[in-house]
Amino acid sequence: MLTQTDKANDLAGRFGGESGGEFTPAGVPISELAQEYGTPFYLYHGEMISERVSRVRETLGTEVSYSVKANPSLGVCQLIASEREAGAEVASSGELAVALAAGFEPEDIVFAGPGKTDDELRRAVMEGIFAVNVESLNEIDRLAGTAREMGKGIGVGLRINPEAQLMGSGMRMGGTVGQFGMDQAELGEAVRKTLSHPELVLRGVHVYTATQVFEVEPLLEHCRNILEISLETADLAGHPLEMIDFGGGFGVPYFEKMTEFDLDSFAEGFRGLLSSYRRDPRLEGCRFLFELGRYLVADAGVYVTRVVDVKETRGKIFVVTDGGMNHHLTATGNMGQVFRKAYPLLNLTRMNGVPEEGIAVAGPCCTPLDTFGSNIPLAVPEA
Repeated sequence: MLTQTDKANDLAGRFGGESGGEFTPAGVPISELAQEYGTPFYLYHGEMISERVSRVRETLGTEVSYSVKANPSLGVCQLIASEREAGAEVASSGELAVALAAGFEPEDIVFAGPGKTDDELRRAVMEGIFAVNVESLNEIDRLAGTAREMGKGIGVGLRINPEAQLMGSGMRMGGTVGQFGMDQAELGEAVRKTLSHPELVLRGVHVYTATQVFEVEPLLEHCRNILEISLETADLAGHPLEMIDFGGGFGVPYFEKMTEFDLDSFAEGFRGLLSSYRRDPRLEGCRFLFELGRYLVADAGVYVTRVVDVKETRGKIFVVTDGGMNHHLTATGNMGQVFRKAYPLLNLTRMNGVPEEGIAVAGPCCTPLDTFGSNIPLAVPEA
């Protein structure tokens, strides 16, 4: 079990230190940041995000597309866009607006999601993004009609729900019955329908089947399957593909005993796999990309909330904060988790304090669901 000291050392090591028991990211006391910006707030380490984007891109030898849904903060998106090492994957007109405002180039943006509205399709066409990843035969016709009305063309990626499942993942969005993408059996019809509309340019294939993937071999087999689907798509289309979107889903360990995703091991296998396909004329000039969200930003952020009350009731100490499920639903265990686990919690002004056992930490909302944890070892703060 990770001790408070372990957690404190990890946090200080990632963000730049502590002084006198107080968390000092980049040398600035957390109390000063709280005073200047107010609480609660999210704090991100820009260099960590930039380094992760660069490492993924260089290690895999592919393009990286930041999944804006993971964190649509304009500041985070501006940071990633400014490096010119990643594109953006969006899933709503709001995310598209953020991506454009952040500085992502339209030709580096793809639009996914199973429920795009007509207004969202119009916005995608108007902005001239690289591709709309269509998720049904009906959406192909809707997108074509929209582009026709606007007198413009638009790139298309076919999101395919493969027959094979990606095993060893936390949540599956493909390889099973679901709302995402078109069944692999519909590939031929999807290609023919796309080609029948002169307004549409068939760019390639998009397959995203799972998230929180930690096992390398199943993911490599998944990528091999995507490449085979892509070659079949090129054959049906009669021209080389411009894009293969492998999805992503690289796992991020939130809790003790969860292992890190072995990026180096995966990259070694993926590069070897891709080398045998790159030479195929059906993929000549193809853009290979992974869309990643939490894997790029999760480790680089902390949620900071102020203690507003400490009280004891029936022998139990409750620490009440000014932020909770209204800002961080997952940390309060309200995102559908079967078993609720407490995220790592620290008193940021007493990082070297002796923790007391059995502390309950709750947010400000008028519901018992707004609880970060009910049995937390914590250096008890002052209100």
